[in-house]
Amino acid sequence: MGFIDNLRALGLQRQIMLGVAVLGVLAAMTFLVRGTMQPSMSLLYSGLDPVRAGEVINELDQLNVPYDIRGEAIFIPANVRDKTRFALARDGLPRQSIQGYELLDDVNGFSVTSEMYNAAYWRAKEGELTRTILTTPGVDSARVHIGANLRSGFSRSQPTPTASVTLSSARRLSVGQAEAIQYLVALAVSGLNPEDVVVIDPRHGILAGPNTDTVEAPGVMAEDQASALEQKIKRLLVARLGEGNAEVSVSVDVSRERSVVSDVRFDPESRVMRSRTTSDSNQTNQSNGGGLTVASNLPQGAGAGGGGESSSKSSTETVNYELNETRTQTERMPGQIERVSIAVLLNQEALGIDLTVADAATQIEQIRQNFEALVRNAAGLEDQRGDTITVELMPFQALPEVEMTPAPSMISRLIEQHLWSAIQAAFLGMIVLALGFGVMRPVFAGGGASADADEAGEGAEGAPDIAADGDVEAELFGAASDPIDYLKDYTRENEEQTAALLQEWLKEDRKLAANE
Repeated sequence: MGFIDNLRALGLQRQIMLGVAVLGVLAAMTFLVRGTMQPSMSLLYSGLDPVRAGEVINELDQLNVPYDIRGEAIFIPANVRDKTRFALARDGLPRQSIQGYELLDDVNGFSVTSEMYNAAYWRAKEGELTRTILTTPGVDSARVHIGANLRSGFSRSQPTPTASVTLSSARRLSVGQAEAIQYLVALAVSGLNPEDVVVIDPRHGILAGPNTDTVEAPGVMAEDQASALEQKIKRLLVARLGEGNAEVSVSVDVSRERSVVSDVRFDPESRVMRSRTTSDSNQTNQSNGGGLTVASNLPQGAGAGGGGESSSKSSTETVNYELNETRTQTERMPGQIERVSIAVLLNQEALGIDLTVADAATQIEQIRQNFEALVRNAAGLEDQRGDTITVELMPFQALPEVEMTPAPSMISRLIEQHLWSAIQAAFLGMIVLALGFGVMRPVFAGGGASADADEAGEGAEGAPDIAADGDVEAELFGAASDPIDYLKDYTRENEEQTAALLQEWLKEDRKLAANE
């Protein structure tokens, strides 16, 4: 009762101040305790479709799992993350946005026409192929479109189906991966040839399909050949100069056109008689002698005169020879190397050449020629093709040394992970100490003083009791100038204590009267 009496003994203003202080301390303690005891959040899913993310959030609400949405990511407490994932997987969440053969589950045979069923079937086929293509490493998204031409009942020919695959990837897929996608789609659709499937990447162009040989393959081939040649030459130079003392740049020009050249040659020295033909002819001509007269125009026997007869003989020979014939047909496919250019930069300081000697320039030139011949033979350059090579010796600029950052120690990781929690705990302890020693202790101290005063008043006379209570009140409010006024004020403000004190005095008087 001393604590409550002490609170009642305080003025109204101090009681309000004490209540506000206690409420503020309790609010601060609650906030800090919640922040300290809150579990760390861990990533559950990210990058989900808004519809699928809404389904996951709805399921988390039903499971009473707290979550935090940060952009496109969903975070939940780390201690329940794995359990929640298994629970969501049991319910089939998050559901895939791509639908496959499950589209056919809702097809009702009594209300669906053949055209509607065929449309649902091809949609399901495209969805299943898309799911399979998404398992390819490097493929981020994909769509499959099958051009299935439905044959009419009156048609005798089967239309050839076609297909296209549009995908998005972080890096360019290799030729083998693109061809694998072609065969995957072709084998899944009856009557579809792999050559009729085109694989398209909007960022890298046509990866596989018709006309890819003349569109994209030569450029890719040139890049691959240049990269392989650079690595080959650099390995050769690093073995002599060391790492970081040689830089190589290779440019390969390839043909992007397809041409066919036919060449026919005959060898006149290798003739062989194949056939020989000989023909003889005799010819006889008769003619009348003399000049042209009237008698020569008369019928025979009437006015004919003398005449003459002539004959001729001719012989013809035809010989056919067979010659050796050479026919050459050359087909130039896209991707044939037309020209190779190589530039090599060597670190002059790594060669150990003394530039102070008189023949330093001669040594540098000799070394440059030696390296040029080495690289030329390693790359297989051809002067007839127009290949070029340039080798230069220059001192490399010294790069600043990069200081490696040491791995953080265990203490550093603990400080990084739990520093904020430790600060919150320390701040909470300081508030508790401040509450105990700065607010509650004076209240308890005041209550103890009042209790001591009451015990002293029970065994002494009235004046000392009043003086003891007066000392307690003087400590709380300050001493009054007049004892009578102080006693009046004290009695008016503490009526219950005054009544209790008078009752004690009356009890003492009764005891004394009984003893007498």
